[in-house]
Amino acid sequence: MGFLSEDATYLAGGLAMLAVVFLVALRTSQQGKFLIWAGIALGLAALVLLIERLWVTDNERIEQVVLELRDAVANSNPPAVFALLTPEVQFVQGGQSISGEATRNYIETELKRAHFDFVRVTKLQTNAGSQSGRGSAEFRVVASGTYELSLAKLNFGTTNLDFSLGFRELDPKVWRVDRITLTRAPRELPNPIRGANSSSSTSSSSSSSEPRPRLPFNVRP
Repeated sequence: MGFLSEDATYLAGGLAMLAVVFLVALRTSQQGKFLIWAGIALGLAALVLLIERLWVTDNERIEQVVLELRDAVANSNPPAVFALLTPEVQFVQGGQSISGEATRNYIETELKRAHFDFVRVTKLQTNAGSQSGRGSAEFRVVASGTYELSLAKLNFGTTNLDFSLGFRELDPKVWRVDRITLTRAPRELPNPIRGANSSSSTSSSSSSSEPRPRLPFNVRP
């Protein structure tokens, strides 16, 4: 029933085209029955669109969470992002993972440094298991903006990142993200798991210069 509950475009469009055919037949034949049939076809098209509007599926709820997440990231708003995550949310990159507070700390740090000109979500595909209470979403993020370092602000041009999100239904009709997997990223993107594992070590070098930080996007000075 996805053609009716999630995307009724083809069905409603087909009924509208059928109504046009009946109207053409009415004009050529002058038979009133074609007017009645055209009215029925248009009425069914309107009914299909109304059902699609009112019938919200779990797939559409997951899609809405993804779009809300996009808006929160675009506004560099960590609290709005956290509201869409489960407490134990996991971040996975390069076969390694962090979870819970470590994930939230990483997200907050990066959003404070990044300021976006735009963030778009493309190629979005969602899947919801009504019985299991689990779902997923896969999509590509297209973004552009600036990234702040301690001594400079760098611009990054349009960059693409592919994500896979895992979802859990916390309450009926309430879906939240419990896994964030970065499946494709620019080479410059740092791995937060490696950073977390090495954060306790300190450098004994006496040199006053420090290496250029690795940035999470392709940047241009």
